[in-house]
Amino acid sequence: MPTHDPIDLWRRPERSGVGPKPEHSRTGIAAAAIDIADRDGLAAVSIRRVAAGVGAGAASLYRYLKSHDELIELIVDTVGGEYDLDSSGAPPAVQLLNLARQGRDIMHRHPWLAPLLLTRPSLGPNGLGYLEHALSALRTVDMPGPTKLQTVAMLTAITSAFVQNELASAANYGTGPGGANVRLDYLFEVVQSGKYPLLAGALTGQHDPERPEEVFTRVITNYLAGAGLPIPAVRPPA
Repeated sequence: MPTHDPIDLWRRPERSGVGPKPEHSRTGIAAAAIDIADRDGLAAVSIRRVAAGVGAGAASLYRYLKSHDELIELIVDTVGGEYDLDSSGAPPAVQLLNLARQGRDIMHRHPWLAPLLLTRPSLGPNGLGYLEHALSALRTVDMPGPTKLQTVAMLTAITSAFVQNELASAANYGTGPGGANVRLDYLFEVVQSGKYPLLAGALTGQHDPERPEEVFTRVITNYLAGAGLPIPAVRPPA
């Protein structure tokens, strides 16, 4: 069992009222760590390497962070600041769909993020700001508070799982010459064999493959509808 919870980071002021002025900031430390994670993966993020990135000794970085776990807590919350939490007055489901789309974009910019959000969502200022905004979108929805929290948590979980699948497919299967998807080509060959008539029937009449963002929108829209938050139909102009 860990003896230190990284959530303690947010209980401490960034700068103490006593002692010398800090040479570094959480913002600078987070930026260096995120740069390393984006380029080389989360496993490459160490106290020593981040310290080198900000021009400090590894030991001195412990003046700002008590552990490697606090460093991870810091960067997860920092990238959470990339959301645009604009209250547009749109219907609840539309606001949540917008948050999910933004989340997908953020996770693609930071490929290490999606798995972390399934296991250790941040409770730092940006994480709490996101949660407060998502709950404000559900303010007029008639459901208990805990159910609203579960709805938002599932939205994040589905988005994270979707992005992980996208990234794994790109890394493991990629594309063939000319950009053709190798797996789609294989599936076409299998269907043409006649051994799988039900699968062939399910694919009959299918046009060009949907773009990933279209699939993602459908997945999130179906989830929200199942949670009692259907996307309002858009009326054609009169």
